[in-house]
Amino acid sequence: MAAPARPYWTGYLKLSLVTIAVRLYTASSERERVRFHQIHEPSGERVRQQLVVPGIGPVERDDIVKGFEYQKGHYVTVDPEDLKRLRLETTDTIDITEFVESVDPIYFDAPYYLVPDGNVAEEGYRVIRESLRQSGKIAVGQVVINGQERIIAIRPLGTGLLGNALRYQDEIRKPEDFFGSIAADDVDEDQLAIMEQIIARKTKAFDPGKFVDHYQAALRELIDEKLAGKVPVKPAEHRPAQVINLMEALKRSLAEEQKSPSAAPRRAASRPAAVADAPPPASRGRKTAAPNGQRSLLLPVDGGRGQAPRSAAPTRAPASAEAPKRRRKAS
Repeated sequence: MAAPARPYWTGYLKLSLVTIAVRLYTASSERERVRFHQIHEPSGERVRQQLVVPGIGPVERDDIVKGFEYQKGHYVTVDPEDLKRLRLETTDTIDITEFVESVDPIYFDAPYYLVPDGNVAEEGYRVIRESLRQSGKIAVGQVVINGQERIIAIRPLGTGLLGNALRYQDEIRKPEDFFGSIAADDVDEDQLAIMEQIIARKTKAFDPGKFVDHYQAALRELIDEKLAGKVPVKPAEHRPAQVINLMEALKRSLAEEQKSPSAAPRRAASRPAAVADAPPPASRGRKTAAPNGQRSLLLPVDGGRGQAPRSAAPTRAPASAEAPKRRRKAS
């Protein structure tokens, strides 16, 4: 498949005295994800945001400049010409400064495809790709992307190169601030042995294609139902319960794995073997809701100027016959 017509960044990849022209493309996309707009419910009109200055009112975007607040309520402004004077070598060049064995995953950020820009650049590109592949090293450099200088790690990917923007150290929160209260004591050897068996049975090559974003699929199903004029039924809330007897839960988990070692992932997690059930929280909300929890605006609305505001009231349905019985707690 041909690369997109417009690269995210164009420049040069430099390694010592070798410089080749390259293009950078974003490797990820959220184009297919469901996105919501804010809608004024009575009219069905989309809510728009305005650029407003207190005491002045709405302003034009052309009259807005960047500003840094050096003191509360006081700003120093920076215009595009000031930013142009800040051009660094990394604005146009990815300068590989070192090679490393590995990078801690906590530093990885956005992925990019690094592509040679023209036939002349391809020879040097292929030499860099194969040298990285055979050495097992990761090339590290810096580049200005979207107005920010980023660290970038470059690795071979098939016949090409994958670049990952890396976070700076001061962008990472200290793990000890979150894990400091967790004990580092040894765990029970019997429990550990069973867990190792479970891990061994579940170990396989990672295949991202087998995983599905169930929430996005449920959102699309919800939207399709509302477009078809149906009122979606609110399912009972499910919360995984706490494990009471860890050893018993581990033994039963291993037994389940032995019965079905290649069970496919399920939308709802199975309940642990030894658990304590908690009653579902009472539903609450500021607006009157139908028995299934649907808000007053049930079906699609036609937005557009000139339409008279309207309100929709939920259709009253008979109350559900009987609440499901609670399961007994495990002893």
